[in-house]
Amino acid sequence: MNKTLNALVCRHARNLLLAQGWPEETDVDQRNLNYPGWISIYVRLDAPRLATLLINRHGGVLPPLLASAIQRLTGTGAELVLSGSQWQSLPVLPADGT
Repeated sequence: MNKTLNALVCRHARNLLLAQGWPEETDVDQRNLNYPGWISIYVRLDAPRLATLLINRHGGVLPPLLASAIQRLTGTGAELVLSGSQWQSLPVLPADGT
């Protein structure tokens, strides 16, 4: 994959994430040039941001257990950090080939 196409894939992925409510500081890059389209997402999510993303993904209403977990996290300073890893095993297709 050439650099221009890779940049377009990463930009499109980031734009899709932002459209879904991900924070502006979300970043996307390609971890391994030998696997076109295999991207990594980098972002730090505190409890309120995580709650917003999850609520958006669940049509505005969180399942009770998830809502309870978010409520317990709120105000604790806990964060979810998504970061690519150079030591991650290579990508594998799901069993159904999607």
